Amino acid sequence: RRATTRTGPVKITEDYCDGDLTMLSVPQEAVGFVTGQGGNFLRSIEEEWGSLMFFVDVDLSRGSRKSFERLAIFGDIRNRRGSELKILSAVETKVPGYFASIQDEVLNRDIYADATGTWGTDSMTFQAEELSYALGKQ
Repeated sequence: RRATTRTGPVKITEDYCDGDLTMLSVPQEAVGFVTGQGGNFLRSIEEEWGSLMFFVDVDLSRGSRKSFERLAIFGDIRNRRGSELKILSAVETKVPGYFASIQDEVLNRDIYADATGTWGTDSMTFQAEELSYALGKQ
């Protein structure tokens, strides 16, 4: 059973690598939206994808000059990628064009890193009229 409250600062150094972590930079202006009220949006993605996510080294001071907060996503490779893409979709709502600026980094992260050496992520470009079909009726 998962705890419902998470408190206190968490530090993860860049050299931490256990094969179950993806670090994602989330633009400051999208952090609140991505977190959701009381962390509900993050928790719903965790539930959907079987991952564990939290922001690390968060600067809570007023007038912080950090442009990004780091989001740690734990889980197996597929669950991390699903969570990451769902987070990036939310970020794109608040910061249009952000995904395009990091697309190559995201799509090439963890390539061939699964047990079979076949892991990867494909992408495709939709025309405006195809987008609503691909997303489902909104």
